[in-house]
Amino acid sequence: MTIETILPIPDIFSAKRILCIQPHYDDNDIAAAGILTQLAKNGAEIFYLTATDDLMGVVDTSLSDADAAATLKRDQVAAGKIVGVKEQFWCGYPDAGEYNYFDLRRDFLKYIRMLKPDLVFAPDAWLTYEGHQDHIQTGLAAAEAVMFAGLTKIASSDPAVDAAYEEHDILGIALYFTREPNYIADISATWEEKIGAVRCYEAQFDAPGMDRLIMGLDAKSQQVSRGQSFARGEPITVLHTSALHVGK
Repeated sequence: MTIETILPIPDIFSAKRILCIQPHYDDNDIAAAGILTQLAKNGAEIFYLTATDDLMGVVDTSLSDADAAATLKRDQVAAGKIVGVKEQFWCGYPDAGEYNYFDLRRDFLKYIRMLKPDLVFAPDAWLTYEGHQDHIQTGLAAAEAVMFAGLTKIASSDPAVDAAYEEHDILGIALYFTREPNYIADISATWEEKIGAVRCYEAQFDAPGMDRLIMGLDAKSQQVSRGQSFARGEPITVLHTSALHVGK
């Protein structure tokens, strides 16, 4: 008997309500828009939750914070329409700034208990050589929030949400920006939607930067598909909720 027998890898396409937690406004789509578009077309409700305000990378430094924030939100909403996102939420923590990890986890618990997803997407906090603390904190807080959602003694940031919460099953978590994926999704049929969504993120990429990003995504999608029966793929690590603690 193997650990996979005891804690089977969840079938992501059985999920009907999916919360995608990201550090910055473009991470979900850069990493997983192909998969998420497929899931939306499969009938799943897709929700995005963004941890930070993402103001540090806006290329037009003449913009006020308010104008930059409006531009970021415009980009994100446009991209979400292409992917099929039902609703977006924002926590507003300072991009690349100082904030409390446990406050972040409490906010993630709030949205998990409020939205009751059966699958959560998030960045892999254990990615080798990840140098961005926003990614590490977001990935780890998301993983803990998935584990702790049913433990209402662990408070979220909203007592009313905690009081109203009725425990639900979470199939597991899908980690993107991951080095050791256990699932490569065929995104050949949704490649154009992925690139269309990524191209919406104009606030943080000038034209040469966007071209480099698209070239990188193109190369990566083909690289991870080598040996597969399809031309383009997206890699994720999908884990049963309990595998986040006992190991896969």
